[in-house]
Amino acid sequence: MHHLYAERDLLAAIESEAGVDYVTGPDGFPVLQFGSEADVKSPYQLVLTDNLQDFVVAAYVKPKTSSGGWVFSVVNSLDTVVQLGLLLEPTASGDDWNATLFYTDYRQDITSKRLSSFQFPFSKKWHRLMFRIMHDHVDFYYNCVLNNTDWVKKQPRKLVFDSASTVYVGQAGPKLKKKFETRSACLGTDLRKSCQCCQLCNCD
Repeated sequence: MHHLYAERDLLAAIESEAGVDYVTGPDGFPVLQFGSEADVKSPYQLVLTDNLQDFVVAAYVKPKTSSGGWVFSVVNSLDTVVQLGLLLEPTASGDDWNATLFYTDYRQDITSKRLSSFQFPFSKKWHRLMFRIMHDHVDFYYNCVLNNTDWVKKQPRKLVFDSASTVYVGQAGPKLKKKFETRSACLGTDLRKSCQCCQLCNCD
């Protein structure tokens, strides 16, 4: 994940966790594999800043099943609202997936709010996903190519996290669930507004 002057790797905080293994990635380097029993979480202060404004979310994933789930989520102190998150779900036909960004002001909303959603073809291969979130639109890059733009204004413009928030990887906590079984080579945010897709997740 990328923000104005800092890059945040959500996988960097993972040490030894049940259900998480290292396997060989697409370039011959080790990547993390998340199983159904994985429970990866961290206090948000260890991996994120206090707030986000214009930023980028990037993920490089290889799903193990077609059921989808949460790639990551930042959940409020009650584990009931996803303040920021990426959810992958199959479409009705099953041929494509919806990649949905959630962006919620926990001070105003009691349910998680969808900001934008994009489709991409489902396969059990590696997928490079990147979302550039600005004040009035979201750009979606698929495999390093600009795929679509959704002209939507996010409210509030600056997302402030609950001070007791938890960052979950591959899930959204014990209440919201929807675990995502996957291999992940990259997952993070970048707060720099002018971020190039090919600088993320080893895109060439």
